[in-house]
Order: sequence, then structure tokens, then C-alpha cells
Amino acid sequence: MPSAPPADIDDESPSDRGETVLVEQAAEVWRLLRATMLDLKRAGRPPAETRAAIENGWVGKRHMPTLLAVAEAGPISVSELAARLGAQLTTTSTVVGELSRAGLVERSEDENDRRRTIVRVHSDYSDDLKAWLEAATAPIRNTLARLSPSAREGFMEGWRVLHEEAEKAAGGDDSEDCQASGG
Repeated sequence: MPSAPPADIDDESPSDRGETVLVEQAAEVWRLLRATMLDLKRAGRPPAETRAAIENGWVGKRHMPTLLAVAEAGPISVSELAARLGAQLTTTSTVVGELSRAGLVERSEDENDRRRTIVRVHSDYSDDLKAWLEAATAPIRNTLARLSPSAREGFMEGWRVLHEEAEKAAGGDDSEDCQASGG
């Protein structure tokens, strides 16, 4: 419910009122963003095997984007995975190696091009990870489905602009930081 306007609103110029609205909306976006990110993190717990790998120190939060991308994509080359994540090939290869040593993914040579490494979720974990991915992304899919096509495009444009502004504020390309931090 919107709060009542300040008593001296008539003293404000249209540009001051616009700035006040902008400040209030920015505060609301920040509050909603923090709450939403917490809710999304709590929406679905990782499968037991993944939690065990994290708790035993075999993998960390930085591995989750890679693991989920492999679960979503199915068998994928390391270079395609790096492009999907917006990460460098060397970083992605390192993370894939760590996930492989933890037993969560399998690596194999591409039969058509032996220089390429294909990654897939280990068959023991595939169904559980796909179910987790489905649960974790359901709020996003449901949100997009509820919006009209024009509202959806506006929503997506807003997220792209927010990402660009956050990237500028952070000082440039954040793909490696995002990959390393698990975000």
C-alpha cells in the first residue's frame, strides 16, 4: 500500500517529485531483489548427494552454476559450457575437473573430434539434479508465463539494463567473478 505523500508535496517541483519517486522505487527494487534472491535460494534444496559433496568440501558454491548448466544442457562440450556461463575456457575446465573428481560429472572425448571434451552429469545424479533444476527455476518460468508478451519484454529489458548498470558499477566484465562466486 503506497504511503501518504508528504504534507509539503505542493512545494516540490515536478522534477523533485520525479526524483522522490525514483528514490522510493529504487529502494523498493533493492528490498524486493534481496528478498527474492533469498527466496529463490531457499526454493529448492540441492539433492542429498550434492549437499554431501558440498559439506565434505569436494565442491563449493562456485561449482553450482557449472553443475546446473551441465544438468540443463545435457552432454555439452567444455567450450560450449564456458560460452553458456560467460566464463573463460580455462576456468570452466578447472571447475569441470573438480566436479569430475567429486564424481558429480563425467568427462569423455568427443567421438567426432578427440580435441573436444564432452561433459555430462554422472548418471547416478542426473535425475535428482534435473528435478532440482526444475524446482529452482520454476518461479522464474512461472513469472514469465504470467506476464503478457509486452510486459515480459519490458521485464527482460529491465533486467538487462540492471545487469549493465551493475556491471559498470563493478568496473567492467563480471563473468569470471560471477563464475567464481557461484552467482
